[in-house]
Amino acid sequence: MRRSLASLAFATFTMVGMLAMSGTVGAAQNDPPPSGDPNRATSHSGNVVAADCGELWPGTTAVTVTSSVDDTNTYIDITAIPAGTTVSGVIVKGSDGYNRYEVGKLGNLPWLDLHSPIAGGSGKPAQISHWFVCGKKDTATTTPTTTKTTTTTKTTSGTTTTTTSGTTTTSTASTTTDATSVTTTRPATTTTTVAPVPVDNDDLPDTGSNVGWMILLGAALLLSGGALMAVPRIRTAVLRRF
Repeated sequence: MRRSLASLAFATFTMVGMLAMSGTVGAAQNDPPPSGDPNRATSHSGNVVAADCGELWPGTTAVTVTSSVDDTNTYIDITAIPAGTTVSGVIVKGSDGYNRYEVGKLGNLPWLDLHSPIAGGSGKPAQISHWFVCGKKDTATTTPTTTKTTTTTKTTSGTTTTTTSGTTTTSTASTTTDATSVTTTRPATTTTTVAPVPVDNDDLPDTGSNVGWMILLGAALLLSGGALMAVPRIRTAVLRRF
């Protein structure tokens, strides 16, 4: 009987000790590894991906930045972020944990030598398995500016044009004055030229009458009268000879 009780007690103590040891090991395994960058990052056990940005920093999504990774795939340098983007933080995953960098602790760009937590007892950051940046686009609205321009043009009979522009007048006026043209038509003037009358060079005064035809007519009448008087005599003389 005593031996049975002793065996039961030993088994009980053994089980309790094993449970205590397993709890201690589990607790040790759940402890996050050192971040290796305590001034800027906090380390966490487990794994997260870019799709978890909304849970890590509510309202954010994964954004693309300008960056470079060194040849050992251990350190990241972020040198620029897109215009109009606000970054909330950076996640760098390696081995069994990840470092969470808050943008408020990173300061101004560039952000240099970001890395994952320390790997085991090596004392060095684990190689990067993946990393991502969480942020959001700015949603500031821009109010358009409306400019009103009024132009007034005045035209006179000359060629001068005056233009006035403003930004507060809402009406437009336009006045045009046309020059009046007056055309005067005069009747055509007809000039008649009279040919000059030949001037007689005699000493007689020039009365403007032509008497030459009267002289010729008188001479003709005298010759006719003389002929009439001479014909009977001639005829009588001829008859006497026979």
